[in-house]
Amino acid sequence: MSGLDAVFARAGGFVAISGGEIERLHFETLLRERDAQALLGALAAVQGASGAFEEWRTVASDDPMGPTLRALAALDGLGMLDHAVPEAAVAYLSALQHADGSWGIADEDVEARILRTGTVAGFLAKSPFARPRSLRNAETFLLENWSIDRVQGPSYEPILAYFQLLAAFSSDTSDVGDEALQWCGRELERGFRMQAFDAVAVSRVFCRARARALPGAKLDPPELVTALVTEQEDDGGWTTPGLTHIDATLEAVEALQRLR
Repeated sequence: MSGLDAVFARAGGFVAISGGEIERLHFETLLRERDAQALLGALAAVQGASGAFEEWRTVASDDPMGPTLRALAALDGLGMLDHAVPEAAVAYLSALQHADGSWGIADEDVEARILRTGTVAGFLAKSPFARPRSLRNAETFLLENWSIDRVQGPSYEPILAYFQLLAAFSSDTSDVGDEALQWCGRELERGFRMQAFDAVAVSRVFCRARARALPGAKLDPPELVTALVTEQEDDGGWTTPGLTHIDATLEAVEALQRLR
């Protein structure tokens, strides 16, 4: 058994114990142990008429968009945002966009709306079902709220937000978008070097951008793969801020598959 095979075997043991049917199907599809139809069928079974996904976990998310974003994250990692299941989810999310181009729920501040807008619009930009005007409006919102100070620190969430959309979609004719990505890449690398960001968090940016190299960041796939393997925990899973243990594990497995 090769080194990565052993890593995946340990991760599979964790997912088998800690995940439900959808998580197990997601893991098996990532490793190409089964085709995607079973996962699509399981997700379709928890998708409502509006296109939103119902909570399928025992511990419910307190975010009304949470299950839908989680489902799209799984399908995005598999390159499957062009099917009927995500098409309905895209329509649902598109209807929730605000007039200023952002997405957000009541009482969210601008930082939270930047992250949510980058996340939602990033998924929409990688599907064939999003309206270009919707994506342009989201881009306008992000660039109108861009500043170097926002990502310096470094600050992970705006870095992730800007990469998610601008790596997939850019209609900006100025240099603002390019400048934003260069700064985001530099700050992402700095956060990794100073151990403010773990390998799962950094690899998540690469995966959401569908990239093996990022503007401004001198990080290469072998380095991230080594760091991910090192960070695997005794139970076979991974942890990272902002994600549940099972979601961090699935994202680590996705990153290992994409970056290996």
